[in-house]
Amino acid sequence: MGWKGIAIGGYIGSIFGGPLGSILGAALGHKVESMAFGGDNRRPGYAEMPPGGRSMIFCASVAAMMAKLAKADGAVTRDEIDGVEEAFRRLGFTPSARRYAVNVFRKAKDDSHSIYEYAREFAGAVSSVEVRELFYEILWDIACVDGAVSEEELVILQRIPRSLGIRPGLFDYFFVRRIGSRRAGAPPPPPRDPLADAYAMLGAKPSDGADTLRRKYRELAKRNHPDALRAQGLPDEMVGKATERMSRINSAWAAIKEARNI
Repeated sequence: MGWKGIAIGGYIGSIFGGPLGSILGAALGHKVESMAFGGDNRRPGYAEMPPGGRSMIFCASVAAMMAKLAKADGAVTRDEIDGVEEAFRRLGFTPSARRYAVNVFRKAKDDSHSIYEYAREFAGAVSSVEVRELFYEILWDIACVDGAVSEEELVILQRIPRSLGIRPGLFDYFFVRRIGSRRAGAPPPPPRDPLADAYAMLGAKPSDGADTLRRKYRELAKRNHPDALRAQGLPDEMVGKATERMSRINSAWAAIKEARNI
């Protein structure tokens, strides 16, 4: 994570006046004071920030919400903290970024703010719906990291799309793909229909015509291309995750084209 040479900006407090604004400096161990923009004294939004600044905010947001998820079903254990560090490694965070994220995690798990407050503040700064949807997918990755998702975590994952300002239907999509029979007390799920998954991935319906399907695919592919997401503020560390998502979009379209002979 390219944080070298960045003096963390005082304007962060103006963008993040709530829990994120306070925890960014606390996790670094000093007061957040100023950020250099090469002589530019404007106070830009998230997408205009230098890559290092965006990375720090994205990292802090992931870590803070991860802390709230981990504590949703009780106290956070040493094993969970180890799991957090492993999750950050798998997300592509550098060692220095992982240390920072763990500091955020430790501070956020005991603060008075809710995960929804962190989500709303993140959503208020990040205008790209596609970046926020990718963030939601990362929350699912985190919830599933230990092989099981608790009822408390499911409640959060079901409610938080509203705070993030994304489609509520994404919960159903990820629930079908990620949970299966692992949900405690739930009956075995019906066999998955790969074609139904493909339509859900594109936000389409089997009744849609070929032209509608083609248009939805092209719009989705354009908005979710990793380069487009990077231009909208996605940190470089998350590009691998965006590439995975783009691959699923392409695979969904290929499956629908073959089934419909388009």
